[in-house]
Amino acid sequence: MDGRCARCWSPKNLVNHEVDASPRADPTVRREKVLLCKHCGDSAPLDALLFWEVYMRFGSTRELLQHYGAESEELALQKLCMERGLNEREVLRRARGQQSAEALNNAVKKANAFLTYASPYGYDYVNGILQVRQDEARVVSLIFRRYLEGKGIAKICQELNRDGYRTKTGRAWASQTIANILSNPVYCGLARLNGGIKRGKHERLIEIDTFNRVQNEMQRRIRRPDQRKTEAPQLRLEDYVD
Repeated sequence: MDGRCARCWSPKNLVNHEVDASPRADPTVRREKVLLCKHCGDSAPLDALLFWEVYMRFGSTRELLQHYGAESEELALQKLCMERGLNEREVLRRARGQQSAEALNNAVKKANAFLTYASPYGYDYVNGILQVRQDEARVVSLIFRRYLEGKGIAKICQELNRDGYRTKTGRAWASQTIANILSNPVYCGLARLNGGIKRGKHERLIEIDTFNRVQNEMQRRIRRPDQRKTEAPQLRLEDYVD
């Protein structure tokens, strides 16, 4: 089968995924076939509105949050509804699983697998708390180690993709994804809250000293002086209390 996944652009393991047609498109068309890779097809929500308006437009919850500059999933969905002229209450109801028991057992469960939490790579949310995912945690450690060994972000991407590693959504690694990991304090056992940082309840994957060294190195590698900060921000665990 020729072509690429319509969601993640992967050329591998492609299937014709049959879904309900978009409720905002031609009402005479009831079902459509969408070319997806197996991973995207297996992860797709059954709810047609969520499939077309959210799942097919964004590769991950993180991408959804970044696109709308929102701190929470609910705020991002509210902005999406305003932009697309959607019924906000209906979209949130579907996304949060406030439907009937029958719907909860099929469409919402699959939708929430995509929408419920933006789990950082290296962790999974379990009962609202980040738990280490060992296979991903090893990749996080590798990324930090390779960067401090002198490898550039693009080279790290090439290595991960060459060795068959994939992101949380099953996509190939991109430079921005690596940069996000290298600058995320969550890996030091910290958490972002209301624009600030606090000590989290999860296990750290990276020592604060290692994280700070990476921030210094990232600043050093910026070529344009006007984009370089005088001093890279440094973290100290004692500055963050429970």
